[in-house]
Amino acid sequence: MTKRIVYTRHKDGGVSVCTPTAWALQWLSCGGFWGIRPRGWYDAQVERQIARGVHADAARRFVKAMVLGGCNTQEAYAIIRDRDCAHLGYHIELMNYDELPNRWFRNAWKRSANGGPVDVDLRLARPLQWQHVRAAVAAENKTRAESFDANRPVAADWEQIRSAIRHARDEEELRRVWPAELHSSRGLG
Repeated sequence: MTKRIVYTRHKDGGVSVCTPTAWALQWLSCGGFWGIRPRGWYDAQVERQIARGVHADAARRFVKAMVLGGCNTQEAYAIIRDRDCAHLGYHIELMNYDELPNRWFRNAWKRSANGGPVDVDLRLARPLQWQHVRAAVAAENKTRAESFDANRPVAADWEQIRSAIRHARDEEELRRVWPAELHSSRGLG
């Protein structure tokens, strides 16, 4: 399984995940991606990356590997880490996909000040769950309104939902807050 490069963003302290593709790892290993180019073309690639904030050494290593290859998997991950992540964040770590929380609350992922495992910050997840519920009800009501059978709209108890979201004790309990009328469409039974 492909590993993920996880880092804490400089901008807001949130967590970002970089997922190198199999073909990127292959090109860094085998080279030849750009083929033969005119004089100065490779240098222009390095300069473009530097202009985006990539460290000059990381940009040169990436271009060299894309042209010539020669990297093992660990070196390829390091080049991607240094080129695509280092200028955007800190506490950069390689993690297995199954070490990450469910993506439902992806925009509420946080880590400790020292890096480490990724957790869901309930303070940030609560408004996300509210948005998920509102969007699901709106989508279902739109579908029902356009239906020939003209089903009645979903009658969500918004105060009860808001209260349940506020009082959820963990990520799982928060995720279970959902209008009863939509449980079967979400597989919550």
